Amino acid sequence: MGNGVAMKAGTKLTLAAGLGAGYVLGTRAGREQYEKMRTAARKVADKPAVRQTANVIQVQAFEITKNTASKGREAVGHVVETVRHRGAGDGGDGEVGTGDDLR
Repeated sequence: MGNGVAMKAGTKLTLAAGLGAGYVLGTRAGREQYEKMRTAARKVADKPAVRQTANVIQVQAFEITKNTASKGREAVGHVVETVRHRGAGDGGDGEVGTGDDLR
């Protein structure tokens, strides 16, 4: 029975060593592959055509955002004015009335 315990410990040690070696080798290979992809991505990003396209997209996104925000502010203004107008029917003071006033 004592021999079996030693065998299990040796198997665990071998397994741990194998896993450790695999991890180290896999990490190195993974890091090399990551560096290759990073270098390739940087080469693409540094091309003038890619930079120009990115700038155009950035300007377009800014314009869309600006226009959307402006339209949103206009819509909110219209809603506020409509509520004020409907609420003014109870005395003309422009205050928002009860729910009955808004029907």
